[in-house]
Formats: sequence, C-alpha cells, structure tokens
Amino acid sequence: MEIDLEGLKARFPRPLLPDEETRLKLLADDALDEIRMAFLKRGRDLDAELATVPWLPIAVAKAVRHMVNAAILVGGNVGVRSVSSATGQESDAITYADVNAASWGGVLLGDDLLDLLGLGRSGARGRFPRPLRWPEAGMSRERW
Repeated sequence: MEIDLEGLKARFPRPLLPDEETRLKLLADDALDEIRMAFLKRGRDLDAELATVPWLPIAVAKAVRHMVNAAILVGGNVGVRSVSSATGQESDAITYADVNAASWGGVLLGDDLLDLLGLGRSGARGRFPRPLRWPEAGMSRERW
C-alpha cells in the first residue's frame, strides 16, 4: 500500500518545515511497518486483507495520517505535560507524563488505532462458567 504524501502534507494543520518534509516519507513508511507488524503479531496478513476487506485501506490511511501527524507535531516534546518559566531569579519547570500519542523514536501505534484497524483487545470470547464465590461471602458475621 502506498501513502499519498501530497495528500498527507495537504491535511497537515500547518505548513511543514524543511526538515519535517524530509522526515515525512520515512515516518509514513515507519507507520506502515508498525501496522504490518501488528497484523503479523496476530497471525494476519495486512496485504491480503487490504485486497479483501473494503474498509481496511481507509482505516490504514487514517491511522498512518494520525501516527505521522503526532510524530511531527509533538516532535521533541514527547511526554511533556506542562512547562512553566519565571523571569525573576530564573525558574524553569517541566512536568512529564506517560502519554500515548507519539514516541521518542517516531511513530506510535496506540490502542485507539489498533481498534480502528480491527486489532483491538476485546477480551476473552466464549462461554465460561461463573467464578467461584469467595469463602467469606458464605460466612456469617458471627464467625468473624
């Protein structure tokens, strides 16, 4: 699957800087590799499903756009939650948080995008017996 780089640039919320434009193709390729690897980890073939599942090419293109935009827009500010600065007597502070939008290495395939691609974790499937009750549930209060 080929990603339309001109379409990706046109949808970007601001004009790309020259160094961002050179990274665009690499990040798009990285995003496709991440998606392909996620399919392979689940025993599925992305290329085969792109030919047979009608909604999948649209979902992959959307996921790639999201991944590339997050990597470029967030850039070196990955994990930064807040920044503050004071002028008198110089004081700077940066608060970091574990976020699921971009990674230090580039693109990140988060849980929301896995759901978009039909690869999300939906839990156990099937019929299972009810779990056993805790022993305390059957005891009277006097025995405690």
